This record gives sequence, structure tokens and C-alpha cells, in this order.
Amino acid sequence: MKNIIVFVFFCTFSLGICAKELSGISAQQIISGASFIRTNENTGFPDYILFQEENQIPVSKFHVWLNSFLKNPDKVTFKLLNKNSDQIGFTHYKYQQLLNGKPIDKAVFVIHTKYEKICSISGNIYVKAGTDSKVLISPDIAINIAKNKMNAVSYKWEIPSEEKQIKFETNNPKATYYPSPGLIIFCTSNGLFKNAYKLTLYSHSPVDKKEYFIDASTGEILDIRQKLYSADVIGTAVTRYSGSQTITTDSYSGSYRLREIGRGNGIETYNLNTGTDYGSATDFTDTDNYWNNVNAQQDEVATDAHWGAEKTYDYYYLIHGRNSIDGSGFKLMSYIHYDVSYSNAFWDGTRMTYGDDNGSPFTTLDICGHEITHGLTEFTAGLIYQDESGALNEGFSDIFGTSIEFYAKPSTANWTIGEDIGYAFRSLEDPNLYGDPDTYHGTNWSAVGEVHQNSTVLSHWFYLVSQGGSGTNDIGNSYNVTGIGIDSAQYVAFRMLTVYLPPNSTYDDARFFSIVSAIDLYGPCTSQVETVTNAMYAVGLGTFYIPSVVADFDSPLHTACSAPLTVNFQNISNNSSSFFWDFGDGATSTLVSPSHTYNNMGTYNVTLIADGGTCGIDTNIQNSFVSIDAANPCIVVIPLDGTGATQTSCSGKLFDGGGPTGNYADNSNAIITIAPTGATNVTLNFISFDVEPGDAGYCNYDYLEIFDGPNTSSASLGQFCNLTGSPGTISSSGGAITLLLHSDQGLNLSGFEIDWTCSLANTPPVANFSNTPVSTCTGEVSFSDQSTNGPTSWLWDFGDGNTSTAQNPTYTYINNGIYNITLIVQNAYGSDTLINYSLVTVNRPLTPIVTGDTVCENYPALLIANGNGIINWFALPSGGTILYTGTNFTTPVLNLTTTYYAENYISQPSQYVGPINNTSGGGYNTAQSWLIFDCFSPVNLVSVSVNAQTAGNRLIELKNSAGTILQSVTVTIPAGVSRITLNFNISAGTDLQLVGPANSELYRLNTGVSFPYVLNGLISIKNSNAGTGYYYYFYDWEVKEPDCISPRVPVVAVVENCQNISDNFNTQFQIFPNPVNDVLFINNIKQSEIKNIYLTDMTGRKIKLKYVCYNVNNFEVETNFLSQGIYMLTIETNIGNCYQKIVKE
Repeated sequence: MKNIIVFVFFCTFSLGICAKELSGISAQQIISGASFIRTNENTGFPDYILFQEENQIPVSKFHVWLNSFLKNPDKVTFKLLNKNSDQIGFTHYKYQQLLNGKPIDKAVFVIHTKYEKICSISGNIYVKAGTDSKVLISPDIAINIAKNKMNAVSYKWEIPSEEKQIKFETNNPKATYYPSPGLIIFCTSNGLFKNAYKLTLYSHSPVDKKEYFIDASTGEILDIRQKLYSADVIGTAVTRYSGSQTITTDSYSGSYRLREIGRGNGIETYNLNTGTDYGSATDFTDTDNYWNNVNAQQDEVATDAHWGAEKTYDYYYLIHGRNSIDGSGFKLMSYIHYDVSYSNAFWDGTRMTYGDDNGSPFTTLDICGHEITHGLTEFTAGLIYQDESGALNEGFSDIFGTSIEFYAKPSTANWTIGEDIGYAFRSLEDPNLYGDPDTYHGTNWSAVGEVHQNSTVLSHWFYLVSQGGSGTNDIGNSYNVTGIGIDSAQYVAFRMLTVYLPPNSTYDDARFFSIVSAIDLYGPCTSQVETVTNAMYAVGLGTFYIPSVVADFDSPLHTACSAPLTVNFQNISNNSSSFFWDFGDGATSTLVSPSHTYNNMGTYNVTLIADGGTCGIDTNIQNSFVSIDAANPCIVVIPLDGTGATQTSCSGKLFDGGGPTGNYADNSNAIITIAPTGATNVTLNFISFDVEPGDAGYCNYDYLEIFDGPNTSSASLGQFCNLTGSPGTISSSGGAITLLLHSDQGLNLSGFEIDWTCSLANTPPVANFSNTPVSTCTGEVSFSDQSTNGPTSWLWDFGDGNTSTAQNPTYTYINNGIYNITLIVQNAYGSDTLINYSLVTVNRPLTPIVTGDTVCENYPALLIANGNGIINWFALPSGGTILYTGTNFTTPVLNLTTTYYAENYISQPSQYVGPINNTSGGGYNTAQSWLIFDCFSPVNLVSVSVNAQTAGNRLIELKNSAGTILQSVTVTIPAGVSRITLNFNISAGTDLQLVGPANSELYRLNTGVSFPYVLNGLISIKNSNAGTGYYYYFYDWEVKEPDCISPRVPVVAVVENCQNISDNFNTQFQIFPNPVNDVLFINNIKQSEIKNIYLTDMTGRKIKLKYVCYNVNNFEVETNFLSQGIYMLTIETNIGNCYQKIVKE
């Protein structure tokens, strides 16, 4: 199935309630990274969030992300209730929100994931949860308050046999009916959160089961909820139900009983013998397993109940892939012949119970399926059995009771409930027949919220989705619904119930999540989605399906004061599956929401064509959408990753890579420098700040680090994340400031918005600079301007006749020597000059001695270079990659004269620093710890010695003084002492850190430690994070200075246009062997045609050859006098010349 843009799709079908549904930028302004949200005024947080694919949150980072929205994140936690994977690839994590360790009533939500990324979130999250209410009454008082309200004659826990039975049924010797009040948080209708007791009373006489919520401070009853789910009707017919059917029973003591263990954890059916005590129930038995037990007690209906439970289990398992109602094989127990003439059936949270009515026991297949489905609802959506959520609860039981009947008895199945007992009491096809509504708030709607009566709006919707229908509903809406069949309809209903609906759902919720479910299953803009939507419209919910395509887009930032400008386009089209963008500068894209960089000033028209296939095509042209003009305010977005252009304006606004509305990227290091021309300092004022916090007191997940200068080698002004809070206002000491936004692979947040300003100089500049290194055998030196008072121009003289006007140049010296460095800086108020004498010493290796080659077209050349080191070959005079390493370089086949370059590379020897002993005087340690050291000149830390307690992978990090990760490597370390390779290239710096991993299990010295450990001119290991008494993990450092590199020397491969002799002679000549030692043979050439044969060496010297005919047209040439090397053989003939390269060994 194609990926479809659906984020406005919902709104298209729900104009009646669209005020609380937001998409595109409107959604992102509430939830960063969302493409669509559905708000919830009761919780203060959306009850549905659909994330943009590129902004989906990793499951592992969900709690950190959610905490950023909470009023009391230190008091709120989340308990995972269950994890389920469905048949279309989603995994659903269901959570209960807790406040101060107590569950918040109705605060249940689900995160819907694929590939460990969160696609969407649904349910109730109370972001403002908090309470000051006290617990002033005891649990016993709460029980008495509830008992006084119920006022029953007797309770289950007062009946010894019932207490015994509950222990048997649950296989738990401590199980009891006695209420056990638990403290929860109850949210009142006016938004107050109160401590409350939640307890369940199960009365024996009269039979009832209710859940009570008692204010733990005042004793007020906050809510009462019914926990017996009944069919709620009085039947009068006296017929029987399902004919002969195959059932599974249990052989026991010479007879058979209605028990089986083949389905889930079992299916069992018992006889209450017109009693009400479950502890007194007996087995139904049969001697030959042919259950024709028709008698005055109507025992034959027991097999109806048993078979009905089996078919219900089979339906959910085979059609929906669910192992019983709880997904884990829940035992289905049915109790028949309850009480005398009891006219109902009910689910009590544990079992199904069936009364006999007046001769028509309630064990028909649809009633069995109905009651067992109450159990499914309890284990999934948990729909509260009152008001609209209770009506939905009953509606789903009718829907699946009917679906089970069509599954198990397709030839006789119908759209009424209970008809087999002789009198149907509800109809899905025509609810009005039995005084029930077919329209939301229409005729027969119960104003007091009677759950059975109001359930038929949902069940009639299901009928219309399955079978279709047309007409005008009770609120005057004309409709025409095309059915998609009961199979497709039941998948939508099952997904809506088990995946999306929260406990306090309304009919609006049912409409919304039925469409979401249909989209999940069948994709948007499909006939199934159309039918589901139109059927809801037919029962008075929302508007009808509108299959139009709308092309629309926006961008949070599409103006700038200078180029380049990267625009992140946000596609807010609906009902579209493919797209074509024209950015107005000649570039196009077919991505859903592309990013595009405009490199030139100007205004640009942007066009989007959205194609929805059968839904149609729409085009949107926004003229002058992109504007890059010096008159525009300077608004800058830091790159999602990498280094952005240096900003030279004195003021402007800076966003993270997500721009004004999006999030920064995962797993990135985004850098930008603000260096206004002529500035003496730069001030950052943070308008907003939201960067993922770290743990253990550190910003070690994501962080923003600010540097006091033009690059990340400048002094750090600090690392910041939500742990530290916003930096507020921060200023540089000079005319530049650099920002580094680091993020890990997990959670990304909304980032930051910064206003920057600068102070301009009003006095002449003062020149100053630094450089590294001061002595080099590579020739490369980096210079860093440290001038003050805002210079606007720079002129460097490197002492060898070359200059630069860059502020911070890197220069490569060709010739060896000692050089004076001059820097002249200037601004509007004057200039200053600084000369540092004998500052740079260059001592590069000698250049290699090279030999070129001359070849014919379509031949390779052999180039030779010799030196006192390793020879590397390149295609460029500087930069580029190594083509070959070695003295003799054979080029590719050449057609043109080509210049290559050879350099002499001399590897530096290893040097060692640090203690060698890592086996005594200490012990293994698990804490993340590090060594602190200074580096005086660039080096490569090649390897270190370690001692590991156990084998495993460990992350080793190099950090600067502020804790910014400069380099890292994961190393597999065996148990015991070993040397591990790091290869960290370290620039000069102070207070650098070599950091071991958390839970390292590496050896630490705590005796005989003697800091500093010094390698003169290179390294000083001077401390550890725990002080000078401890030496952590890394011993006997192997250090190398940068390898020495000579200047590159050009080596030319000359290509000549040689006419091959075979083109001019009747026979093909042959020259062999090549390479040659003493004699060269030339065959198949006439002596009369030869004018001259000679060689040319690599210096151009011609060597005349003597040749002797040893056979007709075959000659031999003596070559034993030649020196080793490469020669060009020339054969001059009457009709042309032939050339052949010869190698003399």
C-alpha cells in the first residue's frame, strides 16, 4: 500500500467537530513534530496525535518526551499495562498514568508503533494532574459508605461456598470477594484531582456488582459504576436454539462433562440448579457424549452455552488473532439455570451467567457472544458502563454477538438479538422496531443515558457499514451508504474497540476512531473509509465523506536577508499519494515534504501538484512564496547537521534546525558561527529553549554548547539542556561566538529561538593571533585571529612571500625554513600590525626523485618515484585521495597526457606516556570516570593498555574541557590485560578528557599514583575526575606526532598518437618477450620495409639497435647491453612508424 498523506483527511470528513482537530502547522504549534492532532479539553492534552514520519519518537524516549508537557513531572509516572502486536504490523503499548504512585481514573492511553518508532498516540493523558487533597478516612470507612449506599441483603464474601468458589476459579488461595479499597486519583467534572478510594461490592441478594469511588478526604461518593453487564430484556418464547452441533467435552469418572482445555485456558459450563450460589454449582454430565439431555429442567440449553462459548473463542482467535478475551487464553466459564425464572444474562467480570426466564433460557449464540464480548471490552477499551461509553459497550456486544452468529451459523444468522429465545429485543437493521434509536439524539434516544437503548446507534452504524442502506435520518440528513460486507466491517469495529477507544469514550470518539481504524486497515481515500464515514453520517454523527484532493503547503521560514536559504516545505495536502514540486529556480522534487536550498537572491514562485489517484489532482501555486532580499529581517536556521554559513549581520534571529515549528534532528552535530563584521562582542538572548535533558546531572543526551570565539576550539561558555535550563543571555568576549547543537539517536525536542545583537567597535583594532603547530614536518599551520576592537579586514603575511585575507586561514608551506608571521588588522577607526619573528619552523622531508613515461594512446604509463620514506601518489597537487602507495605506479589506460603527483611520507615513531602497572594497587571499577590531560601539540593517540574484568564492548570517548564529545570509538575488549586501538587525532588543548564507559569493569589504580605523567612537548596527564589519588583505566598511552609529508612533485605521463604498424602491413608483426632480458624478437615484418630500429630511454637519448634476420620476416635484436628501465621501441618503415614500450629487466 502506498504511503498516503492523511493528516487533513480526518478533518475532511468531520466538519461538524473540526474545531478540535488540527493539522499541519496548526498541529505543530501545539505538538512539535505532529502532522495531525485531536484536542481534548478535559485532559488539557490531545487524545490523538499523528506524528510526521521524520519526527516519530523512539519508544525508548517516550517518557522523556512526555515529561516535557507535564505540570508535575516529578510526581507523575506511567505503568505499562500491556503490549500487543496486531495483524497489520503495529505494536501497541498501553499505559496507565499515575500521580504520586496512584492510578489516575480514566487516564489510560496507547502508543502505536512500528519499528520501535511511535506513529501515533491515543487516549487520555492528564498533563496538569496534581492534588493537595488529604487522605483522612480509612479503607474500612470507605467500605461502610459503599455498603450503606448499596444496602444489599447479603454479599458474596458472606457466603462461605462463594468464597471457596472464587479461590477455585482463580486458582488463588487468597482470592476473596471482600472489597479491598485502593487509593486512586479521581478527576472531578470541574477539573479537580482528588485522592479517592476505589472499591467493588458484589452483592449476593439481590444480585448486583458496582464499583464505588469514595472521596478519601470527605467520604463523598464521587461516582458509582455498574459492573454487571446484562442483556436487559424479559423474554417470553419457549423455543430451542442451535440444533445439532459438535462440541468438545471432558471425560471424567466414566462420564462426560462440559469442560475442555483445547481452547485457551479452557471452557467450562456449570449447572446452578436454579440457585444463586456459584459455590454450589455442579457439572452437566452425559454417559455417552451424545448430549440429547432434554428434560424438564431444560438442561439441553447447557450445550447451547458451551457451544456458544466455543464458537466465540474460535471467532476471536481465528478471525482477529486474539487468544480469548484477554489475549492470554482467559478461561470462559458459563453458569446455567441461575435463580428461578431469572430473566436475563450477565457478565460480572469473571464469568457468564444465564437465567431461565419463563422457559426460555438466555443461552442463544448471539447472547453468549454478546456477554463474552463484555469481557473483551473490559480487557481492552474498558468502556465505563454508563452514559455514552456504556452505550458503546453494549453496542459492541451486539455487534460481535451478531458477527459470531454469522461466523458460526451463516445459513440462519440475522440482524436481531435474542430471536432464538422466541422474542427478539434489539435490531441492528431497524432499531426503531423495538423502541430504540437509529440516530444519535434522534427518535427513542434516552435522555438519561440508558446504555442498552442508546447502544443501537452504534450497532445500526455497523449494519450500514456491512449491508449498506439509504434514506433520511431523524435529524434530516439524507444518506446513501454502500456496504462493504460484514467481514470488513467487523475488522474496523474490532480495531476501534481494542486499539483506540479510551474508557470514557463518546460517540464522537467512536466516529473519529472508526475512521482512523479504517485508514489503518485499508488506507485513506478508499471505499472502506468512505463507507465507514458515510455510515456515521447516516446515524447522525459528523458529515458525509468528501473525497476531494487539496494541494496545500507552508513553511515556517521562507524569507531571509541573504543567500543561501534552506526552506523546509511542509505538505499539508489531503487525500494525496504522490506529489510534484517546482521550487521556482529550476529545481523540482517528488518528495512528500522536501527541503530545498536557494543559493541566489530573489523571489520565487512555488508550485505543488498533489495527485490522489482516484480522488483527483489539485495544483497550488504560491507566488513570491520565497523571498531572499537584503531588506528582509535576518532569520537563520542552523543546519540539521554539519556546519552552516557564518553569519556576519550585527543582529538577527536564530532557530535550531527544525525552524520555528519543527524539532531539531536526531544523531547530529549542527554548528554555526556568528561573527558580525567589525563587532567587539556578540550577545545571545534566548527567547525559548527546549533541549532533551540528560541524566546523572549531566547534559549527556542532547545539548547546546556555546564557544567564545570563531570555532569549536574556542573556550567553552558552557553546555546547556533542559537539565540546566535556558542560558538566558550570554555574551562573547570578542567579535565571534559559535554554537554547537549535539543530539543523540533518540528523542528530539523543539530546540531554541535566539535573538542576537552585536556591539560595533569605535576604536582602532589591536592585532593578536595564535597558531598551531609552531613546528611542522607536514607544512600545514592553522592561524586563529584573536584581535580585539572589531577588525573588519585582515592581511596575513606567512613569511614566504604568500598572503591571505581570511580571518582564520590554514596555510601549507612548501619550503623548509623558519618564518616570521605578520598580521595587519583594520577597521573604520584605524589599523594595527603584529609581527611574530621566527614563529613557524618548517622541516618537511625531501621531495622524491621521479621519472615520467611516454606511451601511445590507450596504454598505461609506468611512473617511478624514489625517496627515503613511503611514496604516495595523487591526481591533484594538494588534497584528494591516495591513488597508490609504492615506488612504481602503473596508471590506468590513458588517452591524453596526464600529470600525477608523488609525495614522500615518513611515519613518526611511537612514544609512550602514563603508568604501565594496571594489575596491582587498585581494583575493578564500574563508574564512568576519566583522565584529565593537556595536549601541547597535535598528536595521534594510537592505543592504550587496559585491564578488563569481563569481556565486552565498551565506548571510549575523547572530550574537551566542557565535556563535548570530540571523538569516540566502541572497542571489543577481552577479559584481562590487553592493548586497544583508539586512533584519536588530538589537537592542542587544555583539560581534555579521556573518558571510560559507565559500568566499565576496568582497572583503576588507587595507590602509587603520581600525577603528572608527561611526554615532553606533547602530553601531560595531570589528574582524574576523582582527584590525584586515582588513575582511571587507560595505561601506557601510545602517542605519535603527525607523520611528515614532503611537498608533492609532478610526474608526467606523455601520451603520443602512435600509428600502429599493423594498419600498414599485410601481416601482423609481433614483439616479444616484454619485459625482455638479452634478446628481443620481432616477427612478421618484411626486411625490405624496415628503414631503422632504435630505442629511446627516459631521458630522451636514442639507442640504435642491431637486428639479425633469423628466419623469413623474423628478426632478433640484442638487448643484453641495456640497463634496467623503460624504453620506447621505434620501428621506422617505408609506410609509417610503429612504437612499443619495452621494459628491460
